[in-house]
Amino acid sequence: MKKPKRKLTLPEKIDLPPLLDLWEQQDPSGPDATGIYDFYRNLAEGELTTTKCKSCGKLMFPPQIICPNCYSDELEWVRIPEEGELYAFTELRLGAPIIVENYTPFVIAIARFGNYPENGVQISGMMFDVKYEDLKIGDKVRWEILEIEGPGEKKRYWYYFEKVE
Repeated sequence: MKKPKRKLTLPEKIDLPPLLDLWEQQDPSGPDATGIYDFYRNLAEGELTTTKCKSCGKLMFPPQIICPNCYSDELEWVRIPEEGELYAFTELRLGAPIIVENYTPFVIAIARFGNYPENGVQISGMMFDVKYEDLKIGDKVRWEILEIEGPGEKKRYWYYFEKVE
């Protein structure tokens, strides 16, 4: 006699632990503020930014609240140069996170922006509408802002890369 098939029912709403969803913690000030509110505000305004140490000049990504190089908390927000260079990439076909699994296959890339490592950053990001076979190390890329809708009326923002033709 066969066992009945096992069934899974997914909830309509999936609450992410705070470590995976920092968006709700983005207050400009207060006891729960993460100190990187400006990063998310700047994304919403169409700018990809990060922090730069005023003491030692170190540019870092992701944004920090204390410089990991000299431990100064004197940081300023700077815009990441719009164009960078593809450093590494792979294609994700299976096992994508739930919110992007419908977009597979897509490319996950590491790109360098600015004069890395002296005065630039190395960032990972997704690339849509490009085939793995059409990319090579050293290709020019630019960051773009990604608008994420939902759940409900909520809007969030992130970034992705596009190949510069």
